[in-house]
Amino acid sequence: MAILVKGQTFTSTDTVTNTKLHNLVDAAAFVSGSSGTCAASGGLEVTGGGQLQIANNGVTVARLSAGAPVWDANSNLTVSGNTILNGTLTTGGTISTSGNLAVNGTTTIAGVTTLNGTSAVNANMTVNAQIIRSGTASGRTVQLVTGDSSPNAISFGWDSGDLLVTVDGIEYKVTLTAV
Repeated sequence: MAILVKGQTFTSTDTVTNTKLHNLVDAAAFVSGSSGTCAASGGLEVTGGGQLQIANNGVTVARLSAGAPVWDANSNLTVSGNTILNGTLTTGGTISTSGNLAVNGTTTIAGVTTLNGTSAVNANMTVNAQIIRSGTASGRTVQLVTGDSSPNAISFGWDSGDLLVTVDGIEYKVTLTAV
């Protein structure tokens, strides 16, 4: 099956000249339509004008990379390996990780935040709701920094059933008694 329309067609009695040879190549075009140069689901197609273009919805995940990313039938994206985002991530749903989540920039959270493992925040975090830190290990702390011009660092933790409150590096142990 031909993939090109020749720019010059020769018959058995034609004389070959340099002009005709140049036209053979210079005026050639891709065959358009389904008999063109592109394999089925190849991502490329030949336009009616004989030019190659990317087909609508023609680039599949398998053509992009091997192993990642993967979209399911519901348009959920799964990435195996590290994902580096150098912009803004906006989500209307849940961000879930089975490993550690490290945030090295300003993070604003306007909802319930539940931390069940290691979360490293190496910059500012603004929470407009509540933080829930789950776990039974002693020494679990949630650190807060007040918003004035010379902020106080306040952290709360537990030690053998006693509440630990640390303000600007000075630790206070509060014994709680049920009433």
